Amino acid sequence: MGAVTYPDKQVARLLDHHFVPVQVNIEEADDLAKRFQALWTPNLNMIDDREKRFYHVVGWLPPSEFVAMLKLARGHFLLSREKFDEAATILKDVFDEFPRSIYAPESLYYMGVCRYKASHKVEYLKEDWIMLQRFFPGSEWAMKSNVSGG
Repeated sequence: MGAVTYPDKQVARLLDHHFVPVQVNIEEADDLAKRFQALWTPNLNMIDDREKRFYHVVGWLPPSEFVAMLKLARGHFLLSREKFDEAATILKDVFDEFPRSIYAPESLYYMGVCRYKASHKVEYLKEDWIMLQRFFPGSEWAMKSNVSGG
């Protein structure tokens, strides 16, 4: 990822503004590898200031998918801090900017969660999950959002 993904301007901008990137050789840092269950590389662990992991990805990603993943991870961070409106906005951006991304279905799932948690209106959750099922019917996130069991 060092040759293609990290040098990308959009990737670099997001990393600089919202993350503190640290690269570790897991063969030299066995304690960290065990702690974060790094069985394969690249192994990306997004951890907060309390050293709690809030998002995790294994494997190489091209720049556009990496950007979508970083934005999704930021949405997860904001959700974990109960900043539901801000998280929902970022998660909507993932879907709007990267509708064909592997992260788009997950962004819709959690956008619904955030909008529900902010408002306690189940219709917001249903609205986002219906859109998820319509656009990504075969995804694991559509399955997880299908509370009717059908």
